[in-house]
Amino acid sequence: MGEWTNEIAIQDLSDYFIERGRTSSGLYGIAGQTYFFDLRCEKDFLMAYNLCAPLKAIVAKRAKAFNSGALTVVNKNTGKPATGRKPLYDLLEHPNVLQSGDQFFAQQNIYLDIFGYCPVLKMRPAGMPDEISALWNIPPWLFDLDYTTKWLNQFTLKGIYQDFFIFWNGERVKLDIKNVGFIFDDGIGTENDSNLTIPDARLIGLEYPVSNIIAAYKSRNTLITKRGAIGILSNENEDESGNVAMRPGETDRLQKDFTKYGLVGQPFQIIISDAKVKWQQMGFPTAELMLFEEIQDDIDRLCDAYGYPPELIAKSKDTTFDNKKQARRDFVENTIMPENKSRQCQLTNVIAPDDTIEITRDYSKLTVFQEDVALRAQGRKDIDDACLIEWNNNLITRNEWLVRLGDEPKEDPEFDKYKVDLPPDPNAQPNSFNVKFEKQQAA
Repeated sequence: MGEWTNEIAIQDLSDYFIERGRTSSGLYGIAGQTYFFDLRCEKDFLMAYNLCAPLKAIVAKRAKAFNSGALTVVNKNTGKPATGRKPLYDLLEHPNVLQSGDQFFAQQNIYLDIFGYCPVLKMRPAGMPDEISALWNIPPWLFDLDYTTKWLNQFTLKGIYQDFFIFWNGERVKLDIKNVGFIFDDGIGTENDSNLTIPDARLIGLEYPVSNIIAAYKSRNTLITKRGAIGILSNENEDESGNVAMRPGETDRLQKDFTKYGLVGQPFQIIISDAKVKWQQMGFPTAELMLFEEIQDDIDRLCDAYGYPPELIAKSKDTTFDNKKQARRDFVENTIMPENKSRQCQLTNVIAPDDTIEITRDYSKLTVFQEDVALRAQGRKDIDDACLIEWNNNLITRNEWLVRLGDEPKEDPEFDKYKVDLPPDPNAQPNSFNVKFEKQQAA
């Protein structure tokens, strides 16, 4: 769970990193040149999220994508919407007094993406221990726990976890275990102790991409705002004996005068001086640093870790509309839907572990899938048209027709008969194909 003390949990994050021998930005400095963002615990992950703009954007976009599906409660046995569940729907739509359902689930998914887990606190009304009146996501950097160290062969949370705590108002407050549940990201724990029960954060292993992005942004900011010395004004005064040194204070006067000139925010744009000086340009092209290329490559590594399409990140103009359209579809279908299924299943176990319902989301009505709906409808019509011809010519039964459409066959024996074996329908209209076929045969 990381390195925890009550003071660290309450202090400002910048103070936390200073205490651990880092700079206030959370970067290690080696000989004043090398910067490395170490990612080891919840505080590190939180700082990375706050400092690395592309990481924050990817996680935020994923949270919105998770919420894009319609939240529903279905019966586990039938897969159909569960009835008589208004209190549960009300809880999911407004989990607590501060958050709507979308806000609650967005926060939960952000915690899962950054920390690998999200503790959920269940609030119960007085005298009703089996009811839930509110749900809160506990920030993982404020959460702590003690293990029993006997988690193997255990069947309850109490058998695995000894105590849960939250750092609040300067205190380490103990929580009732039965009122806390977990949502875990899909992954494993790799620490060599009982922390194996909690999966690693996805940020573990991404130290270098995160460090490179932050360092590249810091470098660009330094180039823009400071850049160091951009040139030299050297003395060109001479007499018969050679160079003549500037009078005392002349260098300081020129330096002071030079600060008055600039393109923006300064009173003068043209330098007027009676000093004989020569300008020597300093610096180098920023393009040679390849900061933009470095940032883009590191963003691609973050996208790989989070299953997010690089085509959907603000980048160069070489991404076409069709590429983005296909990327959105693949993202929802192959990343969001399977991950959401796992997370919503865990939420069901937290809220209603012994019930016959399941909390889920339906993404089928999203725009990215509507083209498929139209294609499937056209395909079904084509199959219908072909089967109608075969049915009218006694080549298939109605059950065979249904199977070709992908539907379940009927148990009615009449559906296993050919048209010729059924009594004629007095209300049936003449079929144009049959009429044409009969005329050809007569001829």
